[in-house]
Order: sequence, then structure tokens, then C-alpha cells
Amino acid sequence: MNRPTAAWRMLTAVAAAFVLLGTLTACGGSSTEATSTAPSTKSFHDANGTTVQIPVKPEKVVTLSETALDDALALGVRPVGTTAGRGQDGPPSYLTAQAAGIPIVASTKEPNLEQILAQDPDLIIVDDTTGARNQFAELQKIAPTVWAANPAIGWQAYFTKIADVLGRQDEATKVLGSIRHKTEETKAKAAGKLPATASVVRWADSGPAISGGNSLASLLLSQVGLTRPPSQQNVDSKNRAGQTVSLEQLDLIDADYLFVGVLGDVRAGQAALDRARKLPNFAQLNAVRGNRTKVVDGTAWTSSSGPLGVNVILDDIAATLG
Repeated sequence: MNRPTAAWRMLTAVAAAFVLLGTLTACGGSSTEATSTAPSTKSFHDANGTTVQIPVKPEKVVTLSETALDDALALGVRPVGTTAGRGQDGPPSYLTAQAAGIPIVASTKEPNLEQILAQDPDLIIVDDTTGARNQFAELQKIAPTVWAANPAIGWQAYFTKIADVLGRQDEATKVLGSIRHKTEETKAKAAGKLPATASVVRWADSGPAISGGNSLASLLLSQVGLTRPPSQQNVDSKNRAGQTVSLEQLDLIDADYLFVGVLGDVRAGQAALDRARKLPNFAQLNAVRGNRTKVVDGTAWTSSSGPLGVNVILDDIAATLG
């Protein structure tokens, strides 16, 4: 038998190398393919007690509550459809700039299913603050629908839930850190005017309603050192409207500082305050006589809101006491 020549041995080695390279390439292709097939959905256990399969990174989100809209925008997510602000035709007044151009596909009373369907969403978010809760089953037929959280758990916990739903936990950490810093800055600015009391009032055609001690605005006021007047210690805002006060009992809304708004923008709030100033007993209030009355956006101050609303409230407090 003839012994293999050096040239033959070299050709054999090259052929083996090509076979090995082909095998490694094939394996590498399988590995890449496996890496690219990461899960596109995840399980989310929502506040309704249901586990829902939702996109890991939803791209076309419909937010059917004011708070969910605020949270999404704060996290850098622009919904493809949302609800109108309470008592308004467009988005919540304090979000007019950030939400400009987002289609309004629901009121706080009910969603428009046809308009929502037209947005081709991949995720719908609802809670118990709007009428969308009553058409949950119909919404589920359009896209995965989650009852993300109930505002009663507190704005930060609600915000964290929305961040989980949207896959934006890192962004949420940054937002919360920024608000903690801003709260401390506002507290420092207000220190020279303390101790002091503050009253928050939503004015309507029927008169003022006192925002309760468990409202978001009251929480923020307390965090910067302001307290509620004794007459308001037991006012509850679980029903969101607060406690309505007759025009004959306006002394109940008095405090060192009075924040007044309506379910609308600051301009509408100013108009309401101008009408209130014509009432003799309103003009006698301590806050009014001392020129310590501040017109605010009542949607941010007295309706559900998230980080963007919190920033509006803190800015108003700083401008008033700073």
C-alpha cells in the first residue's frame, strides 16, 4: 500500500477543517436563532384578580384612565388612544401639551369601542375610575386588557404597576428619584412660611368641595410641612369629589393658604375664583384677606394623577410659599 503523500495529507486536513467550520457555523446559527426567540409576552396578575398575557414591550397602548395616561407619558410611552379628562372634551388639562395629538377614544363615562379598535392596540389599560371598567369583556376582544391597579393604593404604587405593565421599571426608578428630590427642594423653599395650614377646594356651579385629607394633594402638602385646618381633619375623598360645602358655610374652606381649582385648566379656575370673590363671606376668609389664595389646575390637584400631576402640584406649592 502506497503511503499518503504530503500533498494528500494537506488536502485531507483542509477538507476536515471545512467540515468542522460548517458544523460550528450551523451550531452558531442555532444559537443565534434561540437567542432571537425571546418571549414576546409575559404573565401579569392584575388588580382584577386575573392573570393576563401581555406584550413584554407593548408598542400600541390605549390608556383608559387619567392616571394611566399620566404614568405612561411620564415613562416615555405615548399611547395611541386615551380617555378625555374628567369633565373635559380633550385630555386632562394639565397634560394638554404632552398628550397633544393622541386620539380621544373614551370619556370617563364610557369607551368608544369602534375608535379603540381602529387604533389596533396591542394593550389596553383600565382601572376603576372610568366607565371602561364596565366593558372589560368587550375590550378584551380587541386586545389584551389589564386592570393594572386601583388608585386607592397610592400614586407611587400605581405608577410602579404601570411601569411593570409597560416594561419600563428602570425609567420608573429615575422618575421616582427625581420627584423625591423635588419634594425635598419644595419643602426647603416652604420652610420659612411654616407652620401653616392649607385648604384644597374644587369649585363647581353648586359651590366648593373640600378635597379630603387622603387625597394626593393633601399627601404632597403634608410632605412639605403644611397641615389641614381643624375643620377638615375628617374630610374623606374616597369618592373623589370630596365634601361639598354650602355657600353659607364658606368658613369651612378657610386656611392660611387656599388652593382653588375646577375640573379644567387654570383659566377656568381663575374664572371660578373671580365669581367667588363677589361673595361677601368669601371675601372675609383669612386666606383671601391675606392674599394667600392660589388658582390651580383642578384636574391635577383634585382628580387622579401620576408623576406629571405631582410635579404640577409641587410647582404650585413652591410658587405660593417659596
